Amino acid sequence: GEWIESMWDCMLVGDVSCIPFFLATVVIGNLVVLNLF
Repeated sequence: GEWIESMWDCMLVGDVSCIPFFLATVVIGNLVVLNLF
């Protein structure tokens, strides 16, 4: 599945507070991948 599908599921159950969490996850994930290679 796509990474954003879990954000939609979180927003259905929760509220808008999911957005900053997933943005931070994507940014940190990209930094980790860039540092590995």
